[in-house]
Parts: sequence; structure tokens; C-alpha cells
Amino acid sequence: MNNPMPKSHGPRRKSRHIMKRELTSRGVSFLLTKYALGDKVIIKIDPREHHTMPHRRYHGKIGIIKSVGRRSLIVGVALGNKSKILQTNFNHVRSVPSNPGQSDGR
Repeated sequence: MNNPMPKSHGPRRKSRHIMKRELTSRGVSFLLTKYALGDKVIIKIDPREHHTMPHRRYHGKIGIIKSVGRRSLIVGVALGNKSKILQTNFNHVRSVPSNPGQSDGR
């Protein structure tokens, strides 16, 4: 049996819906956000920027900033029982709101 196409196991495998964004203008607000050590951020992958894109398993995870550089962040993320270190650009993270919405009692 000869397979016509080889299986792809690349970093964007099975990510059609996770890395799909609406056609809206992005702006530069992600560059203007000031981050400090110990701040909590949400890993939200921006598929329009491939450079320093975290793996899709970290999409939606909350991490703590370990280091702030001129153009990048180093974020510690808990994954199961281990903590992982991600180095990513500013456009792949969002700051966690200081006052999250109240529980609706569900």
C-alpha cells in the first residue's frame, strides 16, 4: 500500500479553528501595553504573526511574566504538574483583566 500524501505533523497541525481570526484591523495597542514582572497574561496566539508563535497547546493558558525584553516576553506557564517557559512577542499575549466578571451562579 502506497500512501499518496505523507502525514503532516507540523506545529500548526489540527489548528484550523484555534488559529482563525476575524478580518479586523489589529492596530498597535499590543505594543503600548506595559508589562511588569509577576503580571498574569493570557496566551492568545495571533495567527497573522508566525515569528515566536507559541505551540497551540498553550493557547488560552494563563502565565506569569518572568522577564520583559524590548521586543519579547518570557512567560512561565503551568502545564499539568510541570512549569514551562515560553519566549514570545507581545502580540501573542493579552493582559488578564484586574476585575474579572462575577460568577453567574451556574
